[in-house]
Amino acid sequence: MSHTLSQSDTSVQPDYHARIFVPVSADLARRAIFDQMTDWWSHRVDRTKDGATVYFGNSHVRFVFEGKDQLHWRCVDAHMIIDGVPDTEEWQGTQLIWSIEETQDGTHIALTHKGLTDHLACHDVCCRGWQTYFETSLKAHLSGGTPTPETR
Repeated sequence: MSHTLSQSDTSVQPDYHARIFVPVSADLARRAIFDQMTDWWSHRVDRTKDGATVYFGNSHVRFVFEGKDQLHWRCVDAHMIIDGVPDTEEWQGTQLIWSIEETQDGTHIALTHKGLTDHLACHDVCCRGWQTYFETSLKAHLSGGTPTPETR
């Protein structure tokens, strides 16, 4: 597992970016990301053909899946209740960009949260959230471990 911040221009704040390796096919990895969100991200997910709403307690985020492969998820609605973060809609307009690359031994999955920079008040909390749900829980789900989805 590697956690890095992508930055192509030093004047631009880096977006959250992390990459994991899992011992499964790209097809199984894709199915976990799209169809098994309740197993690794949150027990409360409303999935539609072209998007999903993910709930965390009284918070939620709604994504529209874009592109022919649907690996770009645009946040079209956000209501995040986070202590010390007055703007509950910070995620709105940000994007999740997934990359799934199969190798001989398994699959690399990369996640970039475009717009999740240190300019957002939720940056630290949200990066820790991705460390929990993407870097740890999804990896465990696909590696035979015990995932830790949100249960509120």
